[in-house]
Amino acid sequence: MLFKIAWRNIWRNRIRSLVVIASVAVGLFAGMFMMAFFLGLAKQEIDSTVETQLSHIQFHNPAFIEDKDANYIIENGPAILDILKKNSNVKAVSGRVITTGMISSTASASGVEIHGIAPDEESAVTSISKNVIEGAYFNGAKRNEIVIGKKLAEKLGVKLHNKIVLTFQSKSGDLTAGSFRIAGIFRSRNSAFDQTTVFARFDDLAGLLGTGTGIHEIAIILKDGQKTTQVAKELKKEYPLLLVQTWTELSPQMALLTGIMDQVMYVIIGIILLALMFGIINTMLMAVLERQREFGMLMAIGMNKPRVFFMILLESVMLTCAGIPAGILFTIITVGSLARHGIDLSAFSQALSQFGFSNIVYPELQHSMFLPVTLMTAFTAVLSAIYPAIKALQFKPAEAIHKI
Repeated sequence: MLFKIAWRNIWRNRIRSLVVIASVAVGLFAGMFMMAFFLGLAKQEIDSTVETQLSHIQFHNPAFIEDKDANYIIENGPAILDILKKNSNVKAVSGRVITTGMISSTASASGVEIHGIAPDEESAVTSISKNVIEGAYFNGAKRNEIVIGKKLAEKLGVKLHNKIVLTFQSKSGDLTAGSFRIAGIFRSRNSAFDQTTVFARFDDLAGLLGTGTGIHEIAIILKDGQKTTQVAKELKKEYPLLLVQTWTELSPQMALLTGIMDQVMYVIIGIILLALMFGIINTMLMAVLERQREFGMLMAIGMNKPRVFFMILLESVMLTCAGIPAGILFTIITVGSLARHGIDLSAFSQALSQFGFSNIVYPELQHSMFLPVTLMTAFTAVLSAIYPAIKALQFKPAEAIHKI
């Protein structure tokens, strides 16, 4: 009986009911959209950092991490590299020789981290080769070529094919310098990385450092990034004398960023649902005040207060149940479209690049999102009906019947 009365009451004022349904749908959509947006933003940042800088797993001599001394090579590095290439979980692997030093042109100088790489192996591990915007990612067998970032090129005042000088400390402790010609200029999502990292051929840099075939770093890309922790544990057991680190261990700030994103996301959802709550309270309260005479008559003919209270809550539940499917459908359509085309944030490109974020954000919708946001929206809508329902219980039948 209460169900029929509540259902009829809902559609007595279609516009007001549709407003509540739309409020629930928009609230659910806003919550889902923000979750999809922040998830996409965080995932893109992680993927970009892994592809450009960190890879899934890295090997080092434990002492190398402290000061990047050229003497701290990975013992039996070339042999370990060959073994890792045959690992069933490994998609690609690259051995690097790394040092820090100065890069200088006729106009300026800057501190940089110099990576000596095997171009073919490195292109399978990082996206640097795809990010080259001028020149080429090393040309054939030419010696002493270097690939630098766009930001660094602007700082040094150099262009493609210009010569620069790298100065660093060799394995023997002597200060060594080498002249390199710019073969390519790259631009990644992270302008800070572009300004502090340069790439030369492994043999060219190793020759100047005096490290021979020694390797300072082994970078690994897995076939399945979700298995990073599991594979890292296995490799740590296999190579106990080496420092084996996942991307989260190499960059704790990235893991922290993900946690911060989650917190910010839920704060924003909370604000959205709070606004939704006040909107529903306002609408339901208007409905209750307009129906004073009706409630007075119902209580006068014997309907007790708990039934009146439950009837108003039931109306709110029905409106919520109508709004939630509409919100979910709107979310799937909108986020699905934006996931294909992306959200253009190029107006904020300079600020975003400082933190390594892309100008185009692709929201990512996960099925696990629907249940918590749906429950939060439903709870908010039902909670919003409590005050109007309590207000209805305060009506005195004798007075309410005479209301217009």
